[in-house]
Amino acid sequence: MSKQVENVADEELNVEELAVTSAVLMAGAHHLGKQCEQDFKKFMACRYDTRDPRKCLEEGRKVTSCALQFFKTVKANCNDEFAKYWTCLDHNNQEFGHCRKPQGFYDSCLLDKLGWKTEQPVHLKL
Repeated sequence: MSKQVENVADEELNVEELAVTSAVLMAGAHHLGKQCEQDFKKFMACRYDTRDPRKCLEEGRKVTSCALQFFKTVKANCNDEFAKYWTCLDHNNQEFGHCRKPQGFYDSCLLDKLGWKTEQPVHLKL
């Protein structure tokens, strides 16, 4: 038995894209997750509850908007520290352990200028 699927209009999919590399996303991940936590949770709850990504377009737009604002704020306040951190990750196979020093400068900048702090996850070595 097939399910009827409604198409999504192209206009509904037009949003400003987050044009960053994986190293930038990795470097920003801990603070991005904290700053956009509510939008991320609402989006994931929608995806889980509806099992239809088309029904979560508005929540997805809010996630993208929050991420864009996050990176604009970081760029305006701690661009040099952030650039050194993500560049380190980019040059070191995105392994956090090699980049703790620039990460410390980046985290300190965000705390000093924006009051942002976050709990860092534990990285296990197997």
